[in-house]
Amino acid sequence: MFSKKTNDLLFEFFDEESRAFFRVKPSSKKPITISIGRNRYKVKDIGAGGMGIYRRSEDKELERGKKYPFKITLPLINEVISGTFRIVNISDKAYHCMFVNLGIEKREKMHLFVLERQKEELKAKSRS
Repeated sequence: MFSKKTNDLLFEFFDEESRAFFRVKPSSKKPITISIGRNRYKVKDIGAGGMGIYRRSEDKELERGKKYPFKITLPLINEVISGTFRIVNISDKAYHCMFVNLGIEKREKMHLFVLERQKEELKAKSRS
């Protein structure tokens, strides 16, 4: 979907196995971090099916194909979600992850966050 004023991308849709859901970027005012064990990573984008996590040289390296337990707090809906994800791809800047057995209730909470984030972006674009 594009804004009529600026043609800015409001959300992305990916049709590959790893990204079959809409994803949104976290707000710069409310960044999202994810806890994986004792380490915390910054979330690049997130949707009901998975997320992108920024890679930094000082972070512990995650492995492609491996599953990791996580915990995340979603702003806007103030929900804490825990579960497992699998790394499906690794790029220079990010890990590309897919949620594993997240369950309907948690997936719906993720979807609700995506919708609220889209509303937030639309309101911000209409004010500018």
